[in-house]
Amino acid sequence: MLAGRGVNQITVTEGQQGVYQLITTGTDPYFQIDLPALKPVSQSQPRPWILQLEYFCPAGIKNLQWRSGKTLHSPQAASLPNLMPAEGWTEYKINLTDLDPDSCNSMRPFPARIDLGQQANVRLRLRNVQVRPMSDPEYQQVQQAAARIAAKEQLAKEIQNYLHRQWPGSIHQFQLHGQTATLQGSIPADKQGDYFLVPRLAHQMSVSPASQEELDQAITVPIDPDGNWSTTIKAADHPVLFLAGNRMQLHRRDEHTWKPVSQAVYASRLHTDTGLAPAPKLQAAKGLTCITPRFQAQQLRDLGLQHASVNAAIHSLISDTPHPNWPEVTLRGKRWWLNPQAVHHLDHSVRIARDAGATVAMIVLIPRPGNRGPGNPASLLAHPESDSAGAYAMPNLTTKPAVERYRASIEVLAQRYGGGPGSVARADHWIIHNEVDYGWQWTNMGPQPMELFMDHYVRSMRIVQQSVQQHNPHAYTFISLTHRWNIKENVHWKTYAPKAMVEHLIDLNQCEGDFAWGLAYHPYPQSLWNANTWDDTQVEDHFETKLITIKNLQVLDRWMHQTKMRRSDGSLRPVICSEQGFHANPDDPAALMMQSAALLYTWQKLRQCPSILAFDYHRPNDHPGEGGLLLGLRTYPTADEPIGKAKPAWDTYQAIGTEREPQLIKQSQHLWSGK
Repeated sequence: MLAGRGVNQITVTEGQQGVYQLITTGTDPYFQIDLPALKPVSQSQPRPWILQLEYFCPAGIKNLQWRSGKTLHSPQAASLPNLMPAEGWTEYKINLTDLDPDSCNSMRPFPARIDLGQQANVRLRLRNVQVRPMSDPEYQQVQQAAARIAAKEQLAKEIQNYLHRQWPGSIHQFQLHGQTATLQGSIPADKQGDYFLVPRLAHQMSVSPASQEELDQAITVPIDPDGNWSTTIKAADHPVLFLAGNRMQLHRRDEHTWKPVSQAVYASRLHTDTGLAPAPKLQAAKGLTCITPRFQAQQLRDLGLQHASVNAAIHSLISDTPHPNWPEVTLRGKRWWLNPQAVHHLDHSVRIARDAGATVAMIVLIPRPGNRGPGNPASLLAHPESDSAGAYAMPNLTTKPAVERYRASIEVLAQRYGGGPGSVARADHWIIHNEVDYGWQWTNMGPQPMELFMDHYVRSMRIVQQSVQQHNPHAYTFISLTHRWNIKENVHWKTYAPKAMVEHLIDLNQCEGDFAWGLAYHPYPQSLWNANTWDDTQVEDHFETKLITIKNLQVLDRWMHQTKMRRSDGSLRPVICSEQGFHANPDDPAALMMQSAALLYTWQKLRQCPSILAFDYHRPNDHPGEGGLLLGLRTYPTADEPIGKAKPAWDTYQAIGTEREPQLIKQSQHLWSGK
């Protein structure tokens, strides 16, 4: 791929499976590629040519430039989109025809040069490099882009107006108790017209006008002389109120016109008498990600775990058609068939963590489908606009059947892991999808303004929270975020700043009713390749800091103590540091020592942060899917070492919280204290 004669200030290594590693060695790094003759697929409808690749680059690269054909040696260059920091394999596309139409249309091979910014010591990995014509869906998107973008921009503005307007009426209270709903509120002072409670269904946005299906289920509101109202509704009369993710909105009807006069409000508290004791109180608890049946409970108990996370990929959990040996279940009057293999794996994983004495976090994931065929179960759950660039997708909450499937999948999990009678095991923490601020890669919904992305995401959170709390009233849902707290350099409509997303979630929570949510934060070091997080430079001790890593973790704790972040009863929302680890090559003694030191440093910071319940180290062992990162406390598994060979950090992790920890700190603290 890379022409050796055209590589400058870059070390290039070709690895296995077509992966190239590039490390910049100076301030003018560039490489040259030779592109083939690009012959049009169709003369009647020529398509632009696309250079597509996947990259892994935790640091990211700015100021990329392109030169090709006649301009190869010109001082003038075209700017390329930045390679945004990518902590997993991320798709990157360049429209070659826009950059150099003459060379693309010449039907002759031509050279091109890509300049990789001006920074030395940047590590970049590339794979799956290809030149291809623009696909039909891409071409259609280009043709429809202007209208689609304008419509989404307008909808984003309407969401902001919805959240911040002063509504003339209100729903003060919406409570569910068993099979009874109690609602109270007030109407506008003029008292003109007839007033109704309109159920807003989970597949509808609150900002959108009520559909005819919703209006057909409107409930008359009895008004007293002072303009106040209250009503009690039975589930047998209006079952739609009791479905997770649905909410109520006050409307006024004047002749044939319906107009919303309040925000939509979710049930604020589910009074569920399950007899289930609260989860253990945790602070700075030791945890671990990626718990699977390869571990034995005693191995985790010996490590001193109090917290653990299990990945729940729900794309193939249920089916609406029978399968051989799949047991039938009925949920909300509809028949589904349960995938025994999928639930057995989850059951085993959760039981191992529970048997080890750990409080369990369930991470709800939807792997993005590789195709949109009707036989692909993931295509039924994934958002219809999700892009192939994402490893995981946002759930499809755009239609009633799609919501029914998602809700049923969550209800299966809630029943099995609610902890009450009939449950297989117990999960108290429910992390909704993965790293949503980097949604393009980890919770893909296609390009979206943040307001639309968050509207969809919070509806997903609400469905999970209301489903789970029917079985476990102590359960919490968590928004999953990277360490990019207040990064301004985001890819338009693809990545977002976590701080802005949390502030938007606060607005939605205050507008539509308080619910039990917290932060699942990932305070990796500034560079994922360097464990010495105490040397991070893009961190500051205030809320506008670019990054929140272990070094300035106190900023996140102070953020959580603000009044606006607290529950409606004044209690503190919880934080789980739910995914972070420290790179250490097992063949590098200095790196292994640094990994252990980073763990000891981390717990000194964690104990100063009361809001942080647990720290789930990522991962138990090295894994080939981490783009070359070796984060594990143990090495790659082998036939002789099925859970990998323990690195020194495994022993250090075991020592944290025991009488051995102070001595280990004395041996390592010179690394971060300079003494």
